[in-house]
Amino acid sequence: MEQVLTAQPLEWIHGLCDQFTEITGWPLHFTPAKPGERKSLEAELCQNAKYCWYESIEDGKQTLGYLYLTLPHETANDHMFVTAIKLAELVGGLISRIETMGSSLELKNREVTTLMDVGLSVTRQEGLQDALQKLLEAALQLTGFRAAGFFLLNSESNQLSLRVQYCLHSFEIPFHRRKLKESPPDLEAFSNEALIVHRQESPELARWLPEGCLTGVCVSVQSETGPFGTLWAYDRRARHLNERDIHILKSIGAQVSTILERAVLLKESQNQLRLKKELKVISESFPVELAREPDWDREFQAAVQSISHHEVGGDLCEFISLSPYVTCFALGDASGDSIPAAVVMASVRGALRTLTEGPIEQAKDTRHVIGRINTALYHTSLPHQFMSMMYGVIDTRARTFTYTNAGHPAPFWVHKGKITTLTSHGMLLGVTESNDYDYSVIPICKNDIIVGFSDGISEAMSSERKMFRSDGIMKVLENHIEDTAEEVMKGIWSKLQQHLEGGNDGDDRTLMVVKFAPNAE
Repeated sequence: MEQVLTAQPLEWIHGLCDQFTEITGWPLHFTPAKPGERKSLEAELCQNAKYCWYESIEDGKQTLGYLYLTLPHETANDHMFVTAIKLAELVGGLISRIETMGSSLELKNREVTTLMDVGLSVTRQEGLQDALQKLLEAALQLTGFRAAGFFLLNSESNQLSLRVQYCLHSFEIPFHRRKLKESPPDLEAFSNEALIVHRQESPELARWLPEGCLTGVCVSVQSETGPFGTLWAYDRRARHLNERDIHILKSIGAQVSTILERAVLLKESQNQLRLKKELKVISESFPVELAREPDWDREFQAAVQSISHHEVGGDLCEFISLSPYVTCFALGDASGDSIPAAVVMASVRGALRTLTEGPIEQAKDTRHVIGRINTALYHTSLPHQFMSMMYGVIDTRARTFTYTNAGHPAPFWVHKGKITTLTSHGMLLGVTESNDYDYSVIPICKNDIIVGFSDGISEAMSSERKMFRSDGIMKVLENHIEDTAEEVMKGIWSKLQQHLEGGNDGDDRTLMVVKFAPNAE
């Protein structure tokens, strides 16, 4: 059936009609509705006496065609008229439901693919303008809007300026430099996160829409530190938006704010007051050192170094012993910093502990654990809150390492003296409700090494504005392959401190080294 649907999406309906006809004796037919011919086809079915019954087949977005009954060739089947119609109605309803589900699944697959592509490409963008353009392009692909623009709020928080636009020239967008108090749509978006503007329904707000556009959506772009600006999407059609479209635009807006934060363009709008007493209480609840070292089975060594730029942070490094021969660990980095990041990290950490305390087979299923944590984070966090994470399972009896990487920086793997990077399996946790994450299994040999790290290590900035990068880790690793896990960790950390001398980019940092060699007695 899948092959038929892939090659000719509606061909399977004809086969179903043939089976219906053979069983009931009443001929059931299906005619696809070609563009522009729907009304004429429906009129013929309604007016021509040879058609006993008809029903449209929908996929949730459009009419695909019509299912209809004609008189049977054998008069002996005439007594089944009512039964045939009821069965035909049932078949028609099932076909429409199947097509609707297929259309919805196809749409979700496109969304996931687009989000993954955007997540990968934006991290590779060196220029702020290119990264913002890529995000606006993704917003249009996922929602079907025709144009978009981003307005940046100035340091006094009283004026918005058009910073980047997509599919429109700047002069086509009204008020590309606007005072916030004189812009009701933007004020409303900051108060309620989003505002939908219809030219016909809201004539007093229509002048904020480009000429010829009938629908516009304004979404606030902000984080815990305050508002950064507004994201606008425009369409020439009169559209009725659903929650999915608004959620996607909010998620894109959250990614815009993350890019701006990392580019340190938001310093002029940052005026954060720290409550020392409350932070001290929170820091005691969430210590900087998050690694827990269980009773290892002497088959591998582990060394971890983790620091937070503030009193609390969003980095996670957790080791959990599942059996004498099986140990799992999680390495992650929550979006943002300080308290908001720590809250996200704590939620993930709690979910991790709950999942690993269940049946060991479930805890060893890295896809299952990552998928459950992703769903939990999606339902318990705001659109701009997400987390990268790698979850791995070490089985020293089977000599394997199984892992799933959800958008975390790819760790290094030293195997038989050769250094390679491990695979990434999908997007960040918490972006969409459900993701089909993959997994990888690699063999582990004596003296193999795995080095995991947060982006606070690879993106550490020197006083000369140069990043440490993963190359900095690899150079140190090349000279420490024969050393213990502790020596490898100290070597990388020492080189990092030399790189940072005189510089400080204010990020959390976590470094983890696992070496598959017996612990020293």
